[in-house]
Amino acid sequence: MRTAVIGAGYIAREHLAALREIGVEVAAICDRSAALAEALAEEHGVPQWFDDAERMLRAVAPDVVHVATPPRSHVALARAALEAGAHVFVEKPIALTPSELRELQELAVARGRWLVEDHNYRFNPAIQRIAEWADSGALGAPVHVDVLFAVDALGPGSRHADPNAPDPFSGLPGGPVLDFITHLAYLACAFLGEHREVATQWGQRGASGARWDEFRALVRAERGTAALAFSANAQPDTFSVTVHGTRLRARASLFEPLLAVERLRGGPRPLLPVRNGLAVAAAHAHASVAGLWRKLAGKPVTYAGLWELLRRFYAALAAGAKPPIAPAEIAAANRLVFAMLDQEPRR
Repeated sequence: MRTAVIGAGYIAREHLAALREIGVEVAAICDRSAALAEALAEEHGVPQWFDDAERMLRAVAPDVVHVATPPRSHVALARAALEAGAHVFVEKPIALTPSELRELQELAVARGRWLVEDHNYRFNPAIQRIAEWADSGALGAPVHVDVLFAVDALGPGSRHADPNAPDPFSGLPGGPVLDFITHLAYLACAFLGEHREVATQWGQRGASGARWDEFRALVRAERGTAALAFSANAQPDTFSVTVHGTRLRARASLFEPLLAVERLRGGPRPLLPVRNGLAVAAAHAHASVAGLWRKLAGKPVTYAGLWELLRRFYAALAAGAKPPIAPAEIAAANRLVFAMLDQEPRR
């Protein structure tokens, strides 16, 4: 398979690192900046680089195209790649309107190609473990999911606050929140299914001047409820997912390899909090050591899910199996995203 990557920014580097790890050869890199495309191609040993996507698609005829560009360009680039006969792996948000998403998914079906949105944190090892417990019944029935993404997204060094470059999310629905809201949505849908109703709150707390830097949503879904939150002010950075079931409660920290579990245990019930507390403390100690080891070994921590998702993507493609994320799951997550964005206050 011939793979091409469109985009030469930070997330493209993560794609390239993952592709190198799983043994996928990249035939070309494309970016509107010829200097960036050439530099990244040289850095990763990619034989060709382009500054025009249409020309690259004609010259290389890739089997798979990764769209790792700012969100405004996702639909046009994904459409062009599908029409050129390529499978497409595209960064979130895949589209900015329901009609755009529907158009792309219908085109993928018509061309017999895959269209997969990057739901990378769903494939984080801890989330995968919780999903296994949900499938096996060990979790019990899901009751509620809490997701908190708190990161200094508007501080120094952020692409949302770069004085030398425009924010790629400026002027888009949700503003900077749009960069994170898809993660909240697909994690909720993974455990709870399709949403039934949602209520949101949008806030502006910091001094950055961004339209929104705080977001909350309460979701009622087919299998339970969810509380979703993004904060550009709460510190230190964290990305935590807690799944509450009728048999156990599991908390994953996606910026470190943490999975802490509280479960029903035998013995006197008054001792249950103590035993669970010891188990959680042990999980935190293990995560600290494991996280340090992975960083020293050059292994991914924050983007471990992306590496696993791409491994499954290419393995399934080679085997003629189904994609690791079904089109219906992508559509359900985006319906929740669109429902939350529809409640953004107009200023």
